[in-house]
Amino acid sequence: MFENIARFFQEGGVWMYLLAGVSAIAIAVTLERLIYYYLHCRVNAKALLTQITRLVRNGEVEKSRKICASMKNPLAVILESALWHFLQNESDQEIQNAVDEVGLRELPKIQKRTHYLSLFANISTLMGLLGTIFGLQTAFTALATADPSQKASVLAKGISMAMNTTAMGLTVAIPCMIVFSILGAKANTLIEEIDESAVRLLNFLFAQRRH
Repeated sequence: MFENIARFFQEGGVWMYLLAGVSAIAIAVTLERLIYYYLHCRVNAKALLTQITRLVRNGEVEKSRKICASMKNPLAVILESALWHFLQNESDQEIQNAVDEVGLRELPKIQKRTHYLSLFANISTLMGLLGTIFGLQTAFTALATADPSQKASVLAKGISMAMNTTAMGLTVAIPCMIVFSILGAKANTLIEEIDESAVRLLNFLFAQRRH
């Protein structure tokens, strides 16, 4: 198996190693985003919001703020900002503005780097196509100029480069596009969850002032 892989890379030429480099970077981005989404951003928004509202009703706003401050994920950071400004007795508009400001800083972190996967998919496809063109050029040049005794081997080499680079390019591009779609959907879900939770908390805090 390893011999077949080594031959596959060797026959594909330098393009195979460039595509392998793109693949390695794509894997690194994917792992970093998976860790960020499923470990760093992992929080039960409904349970957290329920806990916060219960504490605020009991007059324990500072305790609820400290709970959010200890979590360090985007949702908790935004909710902590709302609670802190609420404790400062700022106006509803000032609290809203502060939460919006924090949101503008935190929400882009959720979509950070995911767009690179789409870029890698396009790059690998084009690099595979470019390798195919070079392979076909080698093959046609062999037919026109190579020694008759070497035409078959040079032609086979050119065709192998063309086919292998095409296959490698698609092998890298297809998973990149699939992962890009999955991570993009996860990012959108997290952003919607954060937006909903922030609005619900703000409405709750503003209502508490009127009681």
